[in-house]
Amino acid sequence: MTALFLGYFAYHAFHGEYGIAGRALVESRASHLRTQLDRLKTERRDMEKRVALLSGPAIDRDLLDIRAREALNYVSPNDLVILRPRAE
Repeated sequence: MTALFLGYFAYHAFHGEYGIAGRALVESRASHLRTQLDRLKTERRDMEKRVALLSGPAIDRDLLDIRAREALNYVSPNDLVILRPRAE
């Protein structure tokens, strides 16, 4: 009976969800999530910089012009427009 209990616990110590094999899987997933978190933090920081340029007392006029043209689909008569087919 003791051998069965020891065998059961030994098996789950290696192959169980929180065993040695499971720990490697959890560490791999944690590493992947840390990489994804770093990427998202960088993306958020970039977005916050762009928002800061478009708000506050000193607005970046070039960035505002670019955003307005994109939103309104506006082109100045002095601009050169190159039409490309849509990528589908």
